[in-house]
Amino acid sequence: MSDNPEKSCSPIEKPEPHGLIVIDKPPGPTSFDCIRFLRLTCNLPRKWKIGHLGTLDPFASGVMVIALGQAVRYSTYAVKSSKEYRARLWLGEETDTLDFTGQVTDTKPIPNNWVDRLPDVAGKFTGKYMQTPPAYSAKQVNGKRSYKAARNGETLDLKPVEVDIFFLEFQGTGENWVDFTTKVSGGTYIRSLGQGIAIELGTLGYLVGLERIASGPFNKNEAIPFTAFETGGPQVLMHHLRPVDQILSHLESITVKNESTGKLKHGKTLHKDDLCDNMPELIEPGKIFRILDLDGNFRALGKIRKDGIIPFKPWLV
Repeated sequence: MSDNPEKSCSPIEKPEPHGLIVIDKPPGPTSFDCIRFLRLTCNLPRKWKIGHLGTLDPFASGVMVIALGQAVRYSTYAVKSSKEYRARLWLGEETDTLDFTGQVTDTKPIPNNWVDRLPDVAGKFTGKYMQTPPAYSAKQVNGKRSYKAARNGETLDLKPVEVDIFFLEFQGTGENWVDFTTKVSGGTYIRSLGQGIAIELGTLGYLVGLERIASGPFNKNEAIPFTAFETGGPQVLMHHLRPVDQILSHLESITVKNESTGKLKHGKTLHKDDLCDNMPELIEPGKIFRILDLDGNFRALGKIRKDGIIPFKPWLV
């Protein structure tokens, strides 16, 4: 990342992008640093809305999805999308941060048969389980960030949350390390997963490498490196901008007739005659859909009620 990204800002008019940009974060910057970097290199208006769809630890690298403009309104429906990582777990020691940036707080011998136990450990962690967030995390308790409290020597009561490990595969091993790849539900902490794996192996551990290789529908091959923004700024941003409904692809869609699109902006109930599709079963109250027009463009979200579908958060651009 350039020491002075302002020098690479284009003199052209400030862009006003509405959509998504997928970046390849290098190790070092925080998630907020990435947002600040895009603001500067892409010459975004000072008050332009921008936010990330899932924090990535400073020591980690890989895929970050950034929402801009109107797309920020839909971020809560994408933050919980699945993530895929590859990581290296160092065995025999534990740090306070559960990664190599922290201080070693404890050590424990590594059992001789730990490699033989890897298949059983993979099976144990595949599926849903209750995971406690690490002390050094952005979790809030009574309005206080956990990592800030940890730096001050405070201990917050971090409640376990249910996470889902879709797959966990171990690859290369060394005398005191193991590589693994995993796909997890949004909100899963890979540092905590690494800690749990080490404990199941009969020792302690912390991460010495972490890369997010996919976030929702996006993978690392699609991510734009920082150097591209330093060179091309706004032009690179606008060229690679993606439509917002790509982060909503996990939601089913329904198509509205042209004469009924006016209802979307005002939140008026959609009935069977307003749709090109069959009316979804109303036995799932609260279920959320993407509402598309006849050209396949995303127009709003819709929620099932007893009397029909209530549109909300219309796309206003």
